[in-house]
Amino acid sequence: MQFRTSINILPSTLSLDHSKRVVMIGSCFSEHIAERMRCAGFHITSNPFGIMFNPASIARTIERLTAAQPYSIDDLRLSGERWVSLDFHGDFASRSAEQAVERMNHAVEQGAKAMREADTVVLTLGTAWVYRLNGEVVANCHKLPAQMFSREMMTVEEITSRLINTIENHLHSKRVVLTVSPIRHVADGLDANSLSKAVLRVAAANVAERLEQVSYFPSFEIMNDDLRDYRFYEADMVHPSSVAIDYIWERWCEWAIAPSAIETMHEAERMWRAAHHRPSDPQSEVHREFCRKMSERLDRLSMQYPDANWDDLRQFFVLNTK
Repeated sequence: MQFRTSINILPSTLSLDHSKRVVMIGSCFSEHIAERMRCAGFHITSNPFGIMFNPASIARTIERLTAAQPYSIDDLRLSGERWVSLDFHGDFASRSAEQAVERMNHAVEQGAKAMREADTVVLTLGTAWVYRLNGEVVANCHKLPAQMFSREMMTVEEITSRLINTIENHLHSKRVVLTVSPIRHVADGLDANSLSKAVLRVAAANVAERLEQVSYFPSFEIMNDDLRDYRFYEADMVHPSSVAIDYIWERWCEWAIAPSAIETMHEAERMWRAAHHRPSDPQSEVHREFCRKMSERLDRLSMQYPDANWDDLRQFFVLNTK
């Protein structure tokens, strides 16, 4: 007898290997997958403007990055004692307007470079609910007074049109993957969350059907129809557990990763496990010698697998040999 239903994922022609550059934009779930990709040696840029959830803000981020359009102090607002931008996550906020805009423009510069070099862009849609200020959708309200904003749900047609327009005009030469975040937005209420996810799913299907360069990966369906159990959620009953993320990552690798990249992935993952090992005495000569040996091994691996991204590992081990 079978006690679960696994998702039959349509075959993909994505075939990512370590020579490819990938940009991921969207909800916090995309951060989990991006981190797994980074630890597997891939060249990944994740959420240059910080985590965002709605399709309109994701599209606006892409448009700003491909135009490499900088921000000025006039684009900022004061929220409490910190200067913020409604296009950016709170991580970019600062008590100094000059420092905040400097952080944001550095993100624009780095993100624009990553977008130019990217072969593939992965967009994770979190919610169809949006907040508007003077008619414009914002990515983050930054705890500004609620009465400043109007709240509404984007329609299937609005999301479909906005994403198609953005992809055709700004990502026309790149492969695009759409996915719906499995994270539940319970603050909206479970009924509103279900409606929101349904709208996102239909819009994603519309876009994938109309644009040949777009594929859909069913992370939402894997969580809700394959795993389908509260034991695969964290204690908040909102976020997928580490076991669930591991499983979705496995299905992502089966679907998206080229077979030729698997060996390199495993080598990179082994090196990161070594890096995450917690020594009893980080200042000891034993630990420094361990890091020196890992650095030497890394030099050999970078020659054997020159397309992989070894930069973060190299920086970690070099710093710990001093």
